[in-house]
Amino acid sequence: MHPLRANTLSLLAILTAILVAGEMAIDMFLSSLPTLTEWFGVGTARVQLTLSVYLVGFALAQLAYGPISDRYGRKGPLIFGMVLFVLASAACALATSIEMLIVFRFFQALGGAAGFVICLAIIRDLHDRDQAATMLARMGTVIGISPAIAPIIGGYLLIWFGWQANFYFLTLWGVLGLLLIYFFVNETNTHLDVNALKPRAVFRNFGTMLRNRTYLGFTFALVFSFSTFFAFLSGSPFVLIEVLQVAPENFAWLITIQVVGFIAGTMLADRLMPKLGIDVLFRNAVFLAAVSGVTVGVLPYFGIHSVFGIIAPMVVFAFAMGFIFPLGTAGAIGPFPLMAGAASALLGFLESAVGASFGILVGIMHDDTVVPMTTIMGITSALALMVYLVTLWRRPAETGKSSDSRDRDDSDAPDSATIPD
Repeated sequence: MHPLRANTLSLLAILTAILVAGEMAIDMFLSSLPTLTEWFGVGTARVQLTLSVYLVGFALAQLAYGPISDRYGRKGPLIFGMVLFVLASAACALATSIEMLIVFRFFQALGGAAGFVICLAIIRDLHDRDQAATMLARMGTVIGISPAIAPIIGGYLLIWFGWQANFYFLTLWGVLGLLLIYFFVNETNTHLDVNALKPRAVFRNFGTMLRNRTYLGFTFALVFSFSTFFAFLSGSPFVLIEVLQVAPENFAWLITIQVVGFIAGTMLADRLMPKLGIDVLFRNAVFLAAVSGVTVGVLPYFGIHSVFGIIAPMVVFAFAMGFIFPLGTAGAIGPFPLMAGAASALLGFLESAVGASFGILVGIMHDDTVVPMTTIMGITSALALMVYLVTLWRRPAETGKSSDSRDRDDSDAPDSATIPD
């Protein structure tokens, strides 16, 4: 067997399958959260830690995988991460206490993070900024299927075999991903940075990114938009199943409905990118996400406490996220072609850490009503828009293929350096 060539649909499909392993570990488990409160005899906040601690581990691990893959290449760290994911997933299925499950979920996240960070870095290795956005939009279409299918699979596995079956499924998925990496994924980092793991260099590179207005704008608009989405994922099993009396198997279909919006967004982003460019599309998507997210937040204050009042605006929000995910990722990583691993790692860390924080807040504030979850969703949506207005609003829009000097070939860029905004 030979590694697949760059710019092929087969390679993109494999990278997507590896990347979504970590995402599947979140979405498949959602329907099981209320069940775990009875199984282990613990409260809602403790059970939600199995979700939040995953995001924390996912965030921390990304900070390591990025510089490691910049220093030693993409393939080796990716294989290590998938091995850890497989072992931890199997251990989760065998957990006999909520404490054990929380610990194993943390290690599962440490493994799953490798796929997320390194697959994004591989995409940036092989493409310039606008091409990367197009590829990420195509990848996003497939990624969108993951949260659509995962809750359905997880819901029925829960009903038929119990919550442990979710982790056995993830174990098999990880084994498949590991085989695909070994046989079909080539090394794409041709500019190994010997200084990438030196603490001083790591902090200097991260500091350079955080001083870059473009990176800040795309990153935090994406981060707060994702936080809205994660607040929904964290709180919706309890709000929809326990408060609004939705059956667990029907809950999975409600999640699927709004995921259809995400898929539609990524497909349209792919078609519109060559005509309008990243900046114009991202601007409109952030405004649409803010309007729909704030709508979810304010409806309960007008006495509207219903499934429709949450799901309908979330379909629109998910459609906007279909643009925000690929365009925000490509826009943030674009200025740093020689530090794609570190740039995607910092982005992923902030996305996961901030999302986990709001997820924990949803659990702490849960009061058997819809209000805590929807209020936080409204706040995070508004924050995404505020970040965009402060950092990117007056930034000149680019259309068509990017001519930005920051998107030039790696061979023309200085070693371990970035081009200021």
